[in-house]
Amino acid sequence: MHEQAAVTAEELLTLLRHRGETATLEAKSAAGGLPKSLLPTLSAFANGQGGRAVLGVDEARGFTVVTGFDAPRTARLLDEAATTELSPPLRLDIAVEDVDGGQVVVARVHELPADAKPCFVVSRGERAGSYTRSHEGDRVLTDYEAQALRDNRGQPRYDAAPTEADVSDLDEDAVAALLRRVRRRQPRIFREASDERVLRQLNVLVPAGDRLVPSLAGLLTLGSYPQQFHPQAHVSFVNVPGAVKGAGPADGPRFLDSQTLTGPLPTMVEDTVAAVLRNSPVAARIDGVGRADRFAYPPDAVREAVVNALMHRDYGPHSLGTQVQVEMYPDRLDVVSPGGLFGPVTSDELGEVSSSRNSRLALLLADVVLPGTDRVVCENRGSGIGVMRAVMARDGLRAPEFTVSLTRFRTTLRREPAAATTSPPVHRGQARRVDVLRELLSDGREHHAGELAEALGVGRAMTNRYLNELIAAGEVEATAPPRDRRRRYRRTT
Repeated sequence: MHEQAAVTAEELLTLLRHRGETATLEAKSAAGGLPKSLLPTLSAFANGQGGRAVLGVDEARGFTVVTGFDAPRTARLLDEAATTELSPPLRLDIAVEDVDGGQVVVARVHELPADAKPCFVVSRGERAGSYTRSHEGDRVLTDYEAQALRDNRGQPRYDAAPTEADVSDLDEDAVAALLRRVRRRQPRIFREASDERVLRQLNVLVPAGDRLVPSLAGLLTLGSYPQQFHPQAHVSFVNVPGAVKGAGPADGPRFLDSQTLTGPLPTMVEDTVAAVLRNSPVAARIDGVGRADRFAYPPDAVREAVVNALMHRDYGPHSLGTQVQVEMYPDRLDVVSPGGLFGPVTSDELGEVSSSRNSRLALLLADVVLPGTDRVVCENRGSGIGVMRAVMARDGLRAPEFTVSLTRFRTTLRREPAAATTSPPVHRGQARRVDVLRELLSDGREHHAGELAEALGVGRAMTNRYLNELIAAGEVEATAPPRDRRRRYRRTT
């Protein structure tokens, strides 16, 4: 059961008693009125993926209903606080519910669109009053997280920024191919224009003082070697032998393969796809026309994931030093890029609402072909996620998964067949993750639940469930009570 589903107060209390608070579920006593910690929690939910706050519940007493709690009054105060003490004002779904012989207030906070974030506590100001959720509870946004959210309020121009490169640093053949294509596609606009004018209109060249230089979009797309000027604007690929990094055999290699893919974006896309396919098992499948060999990860799905990562990543000054990471594990492929969602898009709307952080780069990539093909890098139609879903479904694989934070976007392609997600009651994925937890905790160190959740690639609530199973089995112990921020987990001796 997921906290964000339509659930009753009774079901929420059951979740709290079994798993404790999570990234999207918080309990407050509110016996003496609205607690000071409530506004930061509402801010964090709105800046994240939404969540629910349950008021009138005493965590210290095992999440029991507070005796004498005035739920109707608390609901009124909560609604007033959310609309007057937070900016932008939050419209909560508030309900007073009867449970366990008393009443509680359940407030659902919806995620704000990216261009409305950050939500902050007015009395503390935007800088000190904007919050997010972490494995230690609510915390103030870092400078980078806050800047990333502010960038969403308008159209960033980082991809149009002038670079230190010169026109001679562009690949002549790539530039010529681009000019031929746009003149053929839009002759009325480009046929009679000079090369320089066309390149300026396409934002390949931009003014820098008294001369024209490649823009960041132009350099990344058409440069001979963009990494000369931005060394980290590349793709790193690793094939990891274990379920998580560092979890392989002690005497074995850390990586089965490790590569740094450089060059202009079209080259990086194809070289990354080639690296994935070289490391992918090939399975024989029987279809309507006979035997067919298929890669563990459909090439078109991999290509779209990599294109999305490179095209939509954050190229701002805070993150230009961070590369796109492609990580292959025995059961999955992760593609991780710096930068969260952009524009009026929430996590639930991925693939339905199109918004481009790097609009000039996206426009260029729609007219630049992949090496050795006549296919453009992207269509710039917001269709990448739909293609991934369709291709994975065609091959009988699970739908791609998307994990979003304020500063990272992760696409996960799994080798597990789609049918495996409906195989009750205990499926192999769950057993495998419990085994991975044992492996992670066998290093003798103490680990945060949030750290373990990230390593497993699942939510914190699910991680807590697995941890509780191991605690009940006597294999794992916690170092502090559930509410204590110092709580860690370790293997029992």
